[in-house]
Amino acid sequence: MKRQQGKLNPSMIKVIISSIFLLLLSSCIITNTPGFYTGYNRLSDNDKKKIIFVDKDSIICNFVNNDKIYAITGKQLRSCLMKNDTSIVYFWGPNCSSKSRISIAACQNYCTSKNYSLYVVADYYEIEKMQNQNVSNFPMLIANQQYYNKTYANSLNKRFTDDLLNGVNLNKEEQYNRFLYFKGDKLIKSKSDMFEE
Repeated sequence: MKRQQGKLNPSMIKVIISSIFLLLLSSCIITNTPGFYTGYNRLSDNDKKKIIFVDKDSIICNFVNNDKIYAITGKQLRSCLMKNDTSIVYFWGPNCSSKSRISIAACQNYCTSKNYSLYVVADYYEIEKMQNQNVSNFPMLIANQQYYNKTYANSLNKRFTDDLLNGVNLNKEEQYNRFLYFKGDKLIKSKSDMFEE
C-alpha cells in the first residue's frame, strides 16, 4: 500500500501566508524587500530643510534638541558615548507597531530616572512622526546616507551599527534588538524591551 504524501490545501496556505505577514508587521524588522529605502528622496524640499547632514569630522556631543534631525555616523555617536557613564541607544522605527516600539518620552523618562543618556536613532525618514516624537534631551538622529553612500535602509543601518559597535558582533538573537546599553563606549547588553529586567 502506497502512503499518500501530505498536501497543503489552499486554506492552509492562506493561514501560513497570513501568519508570516502578521509576524513581519509586528516585528519591526527592516526586510530585504526591494524599495524599502530611507525615504529621503520622497521628502518635500521643506522637509529636507529639517535634516542636517553633519560633516564626518564634526563633534556632535554638545548638540541640543532644536527640532532638527541630525544625520550622523556611528563613529560620531560612539565618541559621545565615551563621555557618558551609561547610555542607551534606541533604534526607533517610526512605523513599527511591535511591543519594542515605545514612545520616546517614556524612554527619556526612564533614562532620566536611571541617570542614563538617551540617543534615539531613526531607521528611516518619516518626518511628521519624527517631529512628534523628537522629545528626548538629545536631538533625533539618523544614519548619514551621504557618508555611507547607501539609500537602502537595512544596509545603511547595518553600516552605522558596525561603526557604533566598533568590531563587537551581536549574536543572531540580538541583531534586531532595539535597545543597546553602553558603559562608556563599551556595549554591555542588547534588549528588545527597555523595561524588561
